Formats: sequence, C-alpha cells, structure tokens
Amino acid sequence: MSELVKVSSKGLLTLPKSIREQLDINIGDYLDITIETGKVVLQKIDITTKKIDWENDDKAWKKYSVNKIAREQ
Repeated sequence: MSELVKVSSKGLLTLPKSIREQLDINIGDYLDITIETGKVVLQKIDITTKKIDWENDDKAWKKYSVNKIAREQ
C-alpha cells in the first residue's frame, strides 16, 4: 500500500486513515522512527502500561520505550 502525504512547515505529517486502520494505530500510540537504507521506517511500539509511573512526564515514556525496544531486539 502506498499513500502520498505532505510534510508541514513544522515537519509534521498525517498518517492516512487507511494505513492507521491497517496497522491498528490509534490516538496516543507510540511509533518508533528509524532510517534504513535511506528510507524512514515507522514501527508501532506497545508500551506496557503496568510498568509505567503515570506521574512522570513524557520524557519518562520516551526513555522507557527506548529501553523496551532495545530489549526486544
């Protein structure tokens, strides 16, 4: 499946609905972004909420997800 999207002046883009539905990407989900052979790759990351301190700010979420990704690879 291929979709054309435009990057905004702030570097934002919208994932088309058809792709979000196919990959079950919902509001609040986290995506890991990497570059592989000149391509941008987005991967949905499942952050297990049981292990997160809900009082931490977003930096804690990012640190947790980086560690979780490293353990899964």
